[in-house]
Amino acid sequence: MKITAIEPQKKKADRVNVFIDGQFAFGLSMALRFENKLEVSQEISEGKIKELIEKDQIERLVNKALRFLSFRPRSEKELRDHFLRTVRPVEVKSEAEKTQYSDSIEKVIGELQRLEQVDDAAFAKWWVEQRLRFKPMSVSLIKRELLAKGIDKEIVEEVMKGTKETESTNEDNLAMKAATKKLSSYKNLEPGDFKIKMGQFLARKGFSWEIIKKTVDTLIEKRVE
Repeated sequence: MKITAIEPQKKKADRVNVFIDGQFAFGLSMALRFENKLEVSQEISEGKIKELIEKDQIERLVNKALRFLSFRPRSEKELRDHFLRTVRPVEVKSEAEKTQYSDSIEKVIGELQRLEQVDDAAFAKWWVEQRLRFKPMSVSLIKRELLAKGIDKEIVEEVMKGTKETESTNEDNLAMKAATKKLSSYKNLEPGDFKIKMGQFLARKGFSWEIIKKTVDTLIEKRVE
């Protein structure tokens, strides 16, 4: 196989399109093009093509990952979904690039795990702490959130076990904390409407009917006082 053309990409000045035997083959960063001394009329093997595509994808995926992780910690599933959701046709165009993309994602995630940038157990612990401190909800709802983020059930149970039966994870305390944060929104409601609105709010937070009733009744008593 022979490189028949290397053309600058129209929308990415730092990237080129590589054509082999007259057909578009793959996109590549300018840096990798010069690092590998690619020139028109040069012979190139299938192995070398795969190597270049992989290096280019890993380079771009690492940059995506670092930007994504800069906002807050992420689970493996969040990171993997982000890679798949944000891939654009200008980034993965040829069949060879599409074939390689999934493998590149797994290699990047593996490397981020090695560097301790992605750790589901650490993420789960962080998520629980954030929820309990800033966005109180029932323990069961926190568990469901973690499972939805791809955290293994055993990890979820282990993390929750470490925070169980403390003042911060007591369902009564969590419900009251969540309701207190919402009080200003419902302060002008009549008692009947207040009961309905606050009850619905706490239900969305995953609390049981028993906890909801106890919390709402306590708040209504305080309003009367």
